[in-house]
Amino acid sequence: MNRTLIVFGVVLTVILAAALVGFGPDNGVKTDDEISAMISQIDPAQIQNTSNALANTFTHQSCSDSPAPGQGVTAAREFIFSKYSAVPGLQVVRDPFVHLRCASAPTFNVIAWRLGVTHPERLVIVGGHYDSRTIAVLDSVDFAPAGNDAGAQTGVVLEVARVLGGHQFENTVVFMSFSGEEQGLFGSASIAANLSKYFVNPQVVAMINTDIPGGDNTTNTGDDFFHFRLYSPGIPREQFTTDPDGTTDNTSPSRGLMRYVATWGGAYVPSMTPKVELRQDRPGRASDHVSFINNGFPAVRLMETHECSPSPPDNSCGLLPLPCPTPANIPDNCKSFLTAHQHTPFDLPQFITPDYAARIAKIIAASAASLARAPIAPANFSAVGDAVNGVTVSFQASRGGGEGTRVVVAARPVTENFYHQRVTVGGNGSSRVIRPETLGLTPGDPFFISVAAVDEEGHESLFAFPEVRCDATGCAVPAYAQPVAAAAAVKAAPERVFKDVDDE
Repeated sequence: MNRTLIVFGVVLTVILAAALVGFGPDNGVKTDDEISAMISQIDPAQIQNTSNALANTFTHQSCSDSPAPGQGVTAAREFIFSKYSAVPGLQVVRDPFVHLRCASAPTFNVIAWRLGVTHPERLVIVGGHYDSRTIAVLDSVDFAPAGNDAGAQTGVVLEVARVLGGHQFENTVVFMSFSGEEQGLFGSASIAANLSKYFVNPQVVAMINTDIPGGDNTTNTGDDFFHFRLYSPGIPREQFTTDPDGTTDNTSPSRGLMRYVATWGGAYVPSMTPKVELRQDRPGRASDHVSFINNGFPAVRLMETHECSPSPPDNSCGLLPLPCPTPANIPDNCKSFLTAHQHTPFDLPQFITPDYAARIAKIIAASAASLARAPIAPANFSAVGDAVNGVTVSFQASRGGGEGTRVVVAARPVTENFYHQRVTVGGNGSSRVIRPETLGLTPGDPFFISVAAVDEEGHESLFAFPEVRCDATGCAVPAYAQPVAAAAAVKAAPERVFKDVDDE
């Protein structure tokens, strides 16, 4: 059985009426002063220094090894290893994997973690790749500085590790610097499928990936530096070039994580606003979060508002053949794969905006720290009723959530991404109905509804998957979500034990 066993051995059935004394809406979220203090330590200069250091290796293409002293991916890897190793409390490993494009070259991810004190089996993963490329993807010899892609994301992940790694959390926080991304996600694919190399029966709560978060100062101006793109696929995944963008009338574990990052990252860094992209990535493109989604784990990608690349951000243009044309608002040099900054010798550290990358790092750090301190989501959530008269909800409360853990219910119209307001519900097994008005909804409008666990300090879990969709005729789990939910239940494992690892 999984760890989300029922408290007191019974299914908790909870229903709420707007007039019921002791219950009421909770429209906000409660931030943690210690997490705020952690993210305040994020230093833009450290991110810039990392970008500079990696660019100085000349190339850190994943097959480059050591072409000269101080050059190549090996030098980049050892720099990253030393930075993780300098953080007290982190265990660090060089994680070998097979790279099919250069099977004879030594290829490694660098992975670090801080073991959770209560639930070491629950993994909150922050990642980004550190390998570079130039115009030819298999060129391991020519200049490939990768100031933004991958210097900026490596700097962001290292900074998040520096400010979080010295603190204890209930759940395990893992930091991953991947290699082999540019030729086919080789490094992340390897570790996402083999987490048991370092953890016994791992339970991935979330994977937050960043790639190209540097805020290119030739393509971004003004308010662009206070927005970021947040990618998450629905079911089925919007991943191929010709796939249309997703819709709000859809649900997936990754969409739940998207809501979490936007809500909790926004609570700690209100100056930053996400531009939600309802697809896996840009059309025909992919980053390391895809490897985790492929293994059934919730994962999202954060990146800058506008990149110096011809890649269209979505398929919203409605033109055929897809993909959409090159973004019109970027400089002319960015409209060619030969002269853009991304994947060329022109991706120099001088084009990143360290303050912007630091704000991205704060969003990620706040989200990861919040999840690392949160209980696990309730299990076996269901709702009965309709969008006119209201619903009753039931679920299994998580065992091991800690004293004072409560449950909140929230809903969102099918035309919107985010929940309107949270309502605390109790465990008295009553049969009162939760009215749409109580959840901030208009009676009759279709909506999605779910529940989350919140501890006494206000740390909130992800909302239970799948969400239940309610309309005027009734409530049901969408058919497309049911196989995913069933697969997740099969993956759930009992008591987790941490495996000690000695690096070479």
